[in-house]
Amino acid sequence: MRQPIQLTDAEWDALDRLRFSTPSADVFRNCLIILRSHVGCSIGQIAEFLGCGTDTVQRVRRLYRTGGIDALHPHTSPGRPSRATPEFREQLRRAVQTCPLTLGYGFATWSAARLAEHLARVTGVRYSDDQIRRLLKQEGFSVHRPKHTLKGKRDEAAYEKAKQELQEQKKKALTPEAPEALVFQDEVEIHKHPALARMWAQVGTQPEVPAPGKNEKRVIYGGIDYVTGKIITTVAATKSGVNFLAFLIALVAAYAGRKVRLVCDNGRFHTTKAVQAWLEANKDKVEIYFLPPYCPSLNLIERLWGHLKRTVLANVLFQTVEDLVAAAQRGLERINGQCERMGFLFNHDDVLGEAKKVA
Repeated sequence: MRQPIQLTDAEWDALDRLRFSTPSADVFRNCLIILRSHVGCSIGQIAEFLGCGTDTVQRVRRLYRTGGIDALHPHTSPGRPSRATPEFREQLRRAVQTCPLTLGYGFATWSAARLAEHLARVTGVRYSDDQIRRLLKQEGFSVHRPKHTLKGKRDEAAYEKAKQELQEQKKKALTPEAPEALVFQDEVEIHKHPALARMWAQVGTQPEVPAPGKNEKRVIYGGIDYVTGKIITTVAATKSGVNFLAFLIALVAAYAGRKVRLVCDNGRFHTTKAVQAWLEANKDKVEIYFLPPYCPSLNLIERLWGHLKRTVLANVLFQTVEDLVAAAQRGLERINGQCERMGFLFNHDDVLGEAKKVA
């Protein structure tokens, strides 16, 4: 048997980020093969866990050893060799990571046309807008919506400590003898008032999405298994201690005797007296790791909620709130279906009664 693949912390983090950001089930699986190899799993153990052949595991390990993280993506035909020189690509990378205002331009963001014009001026080589877009993709760039940072508001020492502790817990969860399941938990509100996302439309028009006369909402309580990527959810009307308790009861039922290490934030309804009492009585089944304040980037399930809103719920006015919930559940079932193991979508009413008895 080949020696386990040894990863640096930077390589581990890169694989971890890719695994929970890729839309490809194959890439998710390939990353998991390398991560589990790093923690000492044998080829046979990995193949059995993922339900694939040992040849697949060996092939992915071989690809990573020779080509790194880029080799984990499905192979595509290279097509005609690019005419862009390494020097041109370097100028492209440098430009796209520089604010145009600092270069004397009267705008703050780049478009393909603006980049093409700037690079033509700097290098003397002109490419079309489409060619610039293709080059950007080849260099690992894509269009992103920026987000506000919480640096300066959060405790940076606590953030770095939690980040390191979570990395150790992730590695432990991937080992064959892992005694606990590692689950990242959070809630998301879904609204009848539609979220808006970019979409294709005819040039010169602006799409219109009807809005409801009265908004209604529901709250999805969810947990995502770090190792399998499977999702466990309940749906409730509000955020509350009793509804969070209902989710915990469903979580215990889903893992049927295996202890769960649950990562979540310090929301007030996560720490009610009833929840604390239940956790104490069930400490052999569930243990909560509370994240420091203002550290949502450490919670992997945040990415799932963004994906759900953008790709399933955006730009649609559902006739009833029940239709909204059904659409969200179909989207979650589809994500669960891309992994080998069973996901869990619980009927909230089935566990709410038990939660009320406890509370």
